[in-house]
Amino acid sequence: MAETAVHFHEEKGGTLMFSDNHKISLRQMQALFCFYFLGTASLFLPAELAEGSGRACWLVMLIGGLLAAFFSLVLTYLGKKEPTWTVVEWLRNTFGGVLGSVLAVLIAGKIAVDAMLEVRIFTEILRSTMLPHTPLWLMVGTLLALSAFGVARGIEGQARGAEILFFFVFPPFVLLLFAVALTAGEAYFLPVQLPKLDGLRRGAAYVQPLFQAMIFLLFLPPFLEKPEKGQKSLFAVCLLTTFLMTAATFLCLTVYGVESLSHKIFPTVQVMERVRFSGIFLGRQDILLLWFWMVSAFLYVSGALFFGSVCCVRLCRQSGQGRRYWLLLWVPLLFIGAMIPQDLAAAYDFRNKIQPIFSALTTALLPLLVLGVRIVKERGKHRETA
Repeated sequence: MAETAVHFHEEKGGTLMFSDNHKISLRQMQALFCFYFLGTASLFLPAELAEGSGRACWLVMLIGGLLAAFFSLVLTYLGKKEPTWTVVEWLRNTFGGVLGSVLAVLIAGKIAVDAMLEVRIFTEILRSTMLPHTPLWLMVGTLLALSAFGVARGIEGQARGAEILFFFVFPPFVLLLFAVALTAGEAYFLPVQLPKLDGLRRGAAYVQPLFQAMIFLLFLPPFLEKPEKGQKSLFAVCLLTTFLMTAATFLCLTVYGVESLSHKIFPTVQVMERVRFSGIFLGRQDILLLWFWMVSAFLYVSGALFFGSVCCVRLCRQSGQGRRYWLLLWVPLLFIGAMIPQDLAAAYDFRNKIQPIFSALTTALLPLLVLGVRIVKERGKHRETA
């Protein structure tokens, strides 16, 4: 069952205030997924694509983003067909109770592993750049505790925060991209190179972590105010993310060239250092991007905790209130998992080599299979009644 939606609290003067921590609007959903998509992967992506695809890196980003947008239509179509279902109900209805539950557990495991790697990569970068003397366990524990607190009462608080922050982050980011374009000198992207098959394959593995939050769409419909209209809204978010990262990759290539770009650590941040608006905007534009990245990572981990606990509640057929108790299991689970990789390189390597395979299974092949079985069943019913 869906989580109880209504919370009341009393303020001074005896006035009762209504708060719905269960449903979010389409605009809030769009803001949330904009932050979900542009997490830690956005920092490394241009350099990774340049190393794997050469001058065709920006085209690989464009193709990968458009493919993600296509599969978002499939995922949101499931929610449009059955607005009260999550993937748990879809799998049980399609493959039976036992096999459907096993597949749902695998999806929960995918969410957990993605979140573990995101936490470890985020804290390692933060530790190496800003807090070198802070123990890793303390940073991991603090991030998970804050993330769990943020979604303990539901997803609405997160969504409202993302909706507000969106207008402080994304318009300046677009302006910075234009400003960087004006500072570009020699066009290192010329001559234009079309991606080769091997470059597309390697590039897909690098682009996948950017859209890893698409797995949340399998659980989102019951928490949307208008799930029947979510398809176009999420498709627009995927296109926006694709445009921003394609533009960022193209500008990084234009500014640095393939050889230099492939050796950059955080090219998306470093390219912003070329721009200065002292006295008008910010003296350090890269700080804006780092702040935006930290917010994105926090929101993503919070989302993983929320939707992971929702999956457990649906699997056990509990009431929505049980989700808070599942958080008590998810937080230590993610903490232990985040501490397992030997270092940043190990976590990063696993995410780029292993996770894309599971992402293809859980957010592409499995939804298509479920949708195909549903269509076959519906046609069979029509023939029986005809």
